[in-house]
Amino acid sequence: MKKNLGRMLAVGAAALSAIAFSASPAAAGGVSERIPGAYGSGDFYYSSKTKANQIYLKLVDEDADGHHVRIRVQSLTPDRVTTSYAWRSVTTGAGTVGEWVTSLTDTRGIWALRVQVCVFEGSTALGCDESDWDGNTYY
Repeated sequence: MKKNLGRMLAVGAAALSAIAFSASPAAAGGVSERIPGAYGSGDFYYSSKTKANQIYLKLVDEDADGHHVRIRVQSLTPDRVTTSYAWRSVTTGAGTVGEWVTSLTDTRGIWALRVQVCVFEGSTALGCDESDWDGNTYY
């Protein structure tokens, strides 16, 4: 009886972990970009070919230069069309960190995501760069 109970518990635990794993979003990893004055990163969790259901963004203003910094997500469709999304900004000075959680859906498909990090003076970008693309694990 003990032998059968142990076997049943092991099988049940394996089945539960398989269900939990298959129901969780697929993490493709993270990307980051550093430019003079700013550091930004993004972690992307895809739930299908068309949805990133959790996007974690972090932005750090690294210079006491009087400029503010921004980050945004950019997506790439399977047809290689790039779309830029809303900016997130840190405007309160050097050493300040901004963190956001968001999501996005694109019915054309999300082949990959990346972050774009910029330093701004008012509405003028003084310098920008993009991270590498993070591929959607569903493709």
